[in-house]
Amino acid sequence: MLERQSALQSALRLRPPGLLGTTDRQNAGVHLTEHRLGALIQVTAFAQSIDAAGAILADLVHLPLPEKCRFTGNAMANLALIGPGTWLLSDGDNALPTAAALRTAMRGQATVVDLSHARTAFRLSGPAAVRTLAKFCSLDLAGSAFPTGSATNTRLGHIGMTLARRDDTPTFEILVYRGFAEHAFEALVESGAEFGLEIVG
Repeated sequence: MLERQSALQSALRLRPPGLLGTTDRQNAGVHLTEHRLGALIQVTAFAQSIDAAGAILADLVHLPLPEKCRFTGNAMANLALIGPGTWLLSDGDNALPTAAALRTAMRGQATVVDLSHARTAFRLSGPAAVRTLAKFCSLDLAGSAFPTGSATNTRLGHIGMTLARRDDTPTFEILVYRGFAEHAFEALVESGAEFGLEIVG
């Protein structure tokens, strides 16, 4: 497999890891980092095969199927249901079957697309993370409306993103198309700076 290069190399030269809007990490309201995924795979079932494809997928990855707009998983891997019969599978250390293996096992039931080189992932966390995202996202991101374990496709300004709430800190995982990574990074930096922002290397 080709070695994956960060889409933020140029952006991080202009905005290197450090603090903006505060001189004390403890007072930073939001923390932003690029999150390096081991793999990111989208599985889309054929209309007549959603139940069968879901059962096969759950068995292959040893994770329970999530409910609508939710994810299941552990420290090694996650499975999100982001649309009818559409799952997004991610792992941090190539702990799951490859896209090729999934494609073979699910032939005739679903399409399998490896998005590992096509997306950039961010983690945005801290007490001001909701207010930072709210400048660009029209979803209600309060804990009661978008609790830990939630995942959905939505928008970051004018670009698409997949958004998941990882914990109650809160910590959000943001996936954007690689070509929009620098734009998303700059937007989040500018949005979070007023609350005290730490860019984590």
